[in-house]
Amino acid sequence: MTRFLISAAMLPIMALTACGSQSGEAPADDVDAPAATEPGEVVDSGGLILDSDAADGATLVESAGNAASFDADCVISETGAAGIDMPATTGDFVEAFPAGTGLSFQPVYMVDFGALCARSGGEDALCVIFESYDVEEYRADIPVMAMGVYANQCRTAEGVGPGSSIVDAVAAYGAARFGFSYENEAREYVSFESAPDAYSFRAESEAVAADPEGNQPSGRYGGDYTGVEGDSYFETNVAQPDATLWEIWISTPL
Repeated sequence: MTRFLISAAMLPIMALTACGSQSGEAPADDVDAPAATEPGEVVDSGGLILDSDAADGATLVESAGNAASFDADCVISETGAAGIDMPATTGDFVEAFPAGTGLSFQPVYMVDFGALCARSGGEDALCVIFESYDVEEYRADIPVMAMGVYANQCRTAEGVGPGSSIVDAVAAYGAARFGFSYENEAREYVSFESAPDAYSFRAESEAVAADPEGNQPSGRYGGDYTGVEGDSYFETNVAQPDATLWEIWISTPL
C-alpha cells in the first residue's frame, strides 16, 4: 500500500521544538504503554528480500546491478540505508540493487513529489523521493531529495525502525513530541529530543477518536490529542499506548 510523504522543507517537526505542549500531559516516556519489545528486534531475521516486480499501476524499472551496494541487513544511518548512501539520481538508486531487482516508479506519489521504490513482500521497502514537476516517465537523471524507509527489517544503530514501538524509540532517542497540521495535508510527525537531525519520523496507532470535539484531530495518529485545542496545528507529548513508527525519512538537515 502506498504511503504518502512530504518534503523535508514542509515538515512540522521544526515547529515542535519551538512550541510548547498544549496538553500539559506527561511526556511520552511516562505513558502507561504495553511492554516494549527488545530494542532492535527485527520482524524477519532473514534480512530484506527484494521483489522482482512493481506495484500495481507503477512502472517497472529493473536493476542491472552495476553497483550492487545493497545490504540485506538494512542498517539505517544518517546518510542512507541498506548499504546505499543517499543517491544523487534515481539511476544511481536503481543500480545499487542486485541485478533483477524490480523497482516501482510513480511520478505522482503525493502532491508534487514522485517516488522510486524497491519492494519486499509486495510492500514498499526503500524509496527515493523526487520533485515531480515535469516528470511523467522514468529517467535515470532525476535528482533525488530524500530516502524513505518502510521495511520492518530495517533498523538504526540504536535499534529503531519501522514497526518499532514509541516506547522503544523513546528509550533510544528521548522524549517524543507529536505534531499534526491540517495545512500540511493532515499529516502527523513525531520528533525525539536526541534523534539525529537527518531523521524524520511518522507514527500510527489503531486508536481513533470516536467523537472528536471541535477541531480536534481524528485518525490513526501516534499521538493522543484528547483535550488539545488548536486552529490548524495541534501538538502533544502524549503517545497512544499502541503507537508504532511506520516511516523513517532520511534527508540532509536544513
